Amino acid sequence: MSMEYIKTTGVVLKRKIIKEGDAIISVLTPYMGVITAFVKGAKNYKNRNSQGSAPFCYSEFVISPGRDMYRVTSCVLLESFYNLSANIERIAYATYVADLVDYTVKENVGDERILPFVLNTFFLLANSDKNLRLIKCVFELRLLCLLGLTPKLSSCVRCGSTETVHICAAVGGALCSACGIGEEKISGAVLMAMRYVIDADDKKVYSFSLPHNLVVEFESHTLHFIKEHIDRDFYSLAYLNKIIGK
Repeated sequence: MSMEYIKTTGVVLKRKIIKEGDAIISVLTPYMGVITAFVKGAKNYKNRNSQGSAPFCYSEFVISPGRDMYRVTSCVLLESFYNLSANIERIAYATYVADLVDYTVKENVGDERILPFVLNTFFLLANSDKNLRLIKCVFELRLLCLLGLTPKLSSCVRCGSTETVHICAAVGGALCSACGIGEEKISGAVLMAMRYVIDADDKKVYSFSLPHNLVVEFESHTLHFIKEHIDRDFYSLAYLNKIIGK
């Protein structure tokens, strides 16, 4: 294959249809980060590149560099995560996950573990009976870790004490009872769950469950860290909260 072509796998995070049914897509790749690419005739279902360039699809792409973005020469669908499209709640979670990745992972920046992590997350959102809110929390926290923004939860960020009962995103992690006066409290079970997400093997990061009240607490703490590090209000998150009646 000519050197001007690049072959890569990737998952489509976003697709914007433009004039004449063409599209601009954002694709998370294993080694190039998130790239932007042009797809000719993407809206035409007879086009061989239509299926593989749809949102959330994991495909094998052949692309060529352009002046402003890549151009998709061909793409072959590997996995569509079809079950996402059958449930409005599941697709709302997946859209938020895709938006978060698209915004935070830049071209030629990131960790090659992000793609398999996103694929695993989409698979669970599409097929698992796990608590979807817990999947979201785990995804947010683990993504921060993969981006180099890991909260310090093993000991107090101010004094080093291992007796941690408070948490504060602004200072970067857990706090002891003395250093955390006035800060939000964290239950022992949620602290353990967050530590697990930070330290677990990639394939086992989702291998736990929590009762509803602790998922709600987990979600609150994780969202504080997301807001601390990512200066953006995601419409997809607001839409998701509306869908689930939050």
